[in-house]
Amino acid sequence: MKPIKIQLCLFLALLLVVLYTSECSAKELSTAQRVALIHPIEPLAMQYGTGDIKAYVFVDPKCPHSRDFLSMIYDNEKMRNIYRYYIFFYELKRLQSHDLIGTIYASSSPLQKTFEVMVGGKEMEESKSFSAKVEDRIDSIESVAEAIGVNKRPYLIIKKELD
Repeated sequence: MKPIKIQLCLFLALLLVVLYTSECSAKELSTAQRVALIHPIEPLAMQYGTGDIKAYVFVDPKCPHSRDFLSMIYDNEKMRNIYRYYIFFYELKRLQSHDLIGTIYASSSPLQKTFEVMVGGKEMEESKSFSAKVEDRIDSIESVAEAIGVNKRPYLIIKKELD
């Protein structure tokens, strides 16, 4: 009977350790911490809107929720006047959108191509290889998104004022 009590105590102790460590790793960063992580990649964003409030948005071009979000801001002039959107592509691995992301970034007008694909539903022939500059852009954004803990698309971070 004692071995069962010992096993139960060990199990409970292990459970507490797992819960504690998952709680610690799941703690969210403050908005200021997230913005500080985003700041170095801000020049890589596609900007849309003229507002005084920054909105950092991580989207996947194949994600229907990301498409709905971009359609909403595309159709709503008031939102574009309030917010200045900084749009970053961050792939949902299950959608396998790396080639589409690279193709859009490699185009002469990435923001226009983004709206053609995500709002207009236009099909694009996807390239399979990209310049080092495009790959660096994708990798840099991915590194920051992982550091922030971006776990869904669209993922939105609002900063109250412009720099």
